[in-house]
Amino acid sequence: MRMNIVFPYNEDIEQLISKAKKLFHLSMNGEASEKMSSMGYKLNYGVALPRIKEISKEFSTNKLFAECAWWSGCRELMILSTFLLEKDMNKSPFKKEELLKWSSQLFNLELCEQFSKNFLSCISYTDSSGIEKGYEMSCELSNELITLQEDRTELRVALGYINYANIIRQDPKRELPAEKNIYNALETDVYSDSYVICTAISRYLRTKVQQNADEVQQFIQKLDLSKGNRVQYIYEEVNTELQYGNF
Repeated sequence: MRMNIVFPYNEDIEQLISKAKKLFHLSMNGEASEKMSSMGYKLNYGVALPRIKEISKEFSTNKLFAECAWWSGCRELMILSTFLLEKDMNKSPFKKEELLKWSSQLFNLELCEQFSKNFLSCISYTDSSGIEKGYEMSCELSNELITLQEDRTELRVALGYINYANIIRQDPKRELPAEKNIYNALETDVYSDSYVICTAISRYLRTKVQQNADEVQQFIQKLDLSKGNRVQYIYEEVNTELQYGNF
């Protein structure tokens, strides 16, 4: 369920939002904006993703600004906020619970991808022993999204699988022990009627082929293809990757 959060008026934040919107307006693509009209945004300027990234460099990390931008419902502001989040979790003003709350605002796959690519899959974290465990924290957050018992939504689940795909893509040779904890959910989700979940699972498994093709092959061979078009789609997409992918 999408949440509606109202923040107290803050003149400094309003000025930052106004500045960002002016920059978006200057880069507006009316045709792209029209095509995105069905994606659920309250407002969108059709600005290309590389340009949003460039614009994000005009702003410094600011917790309240990032929050207001994310909950604004404006496409460009929401994506902008993912660039402004502090990736070093030892320094981040956000707690894990707050970031999970952010996922309740997801309402399309573009936001899942951008939230993962620009932030969640590339966080860093150093434990008390001085060991870097950012990818482990990212995996744990993915696990929580995929295995949520309450407030489980298709886009939260999709974010979890998409984030695993992005983590694997960064370094296919890296082992992800925590990943095993999602297999029970995966064996159920693969038969979901949700296009969003099936698309995310397909993306995850196709990426995982780069890491362990034999494991993925064994998994898809066990699928019951009589259970619908979604699982057939996953099987065909992943099988094509296994046959023709460069890995």
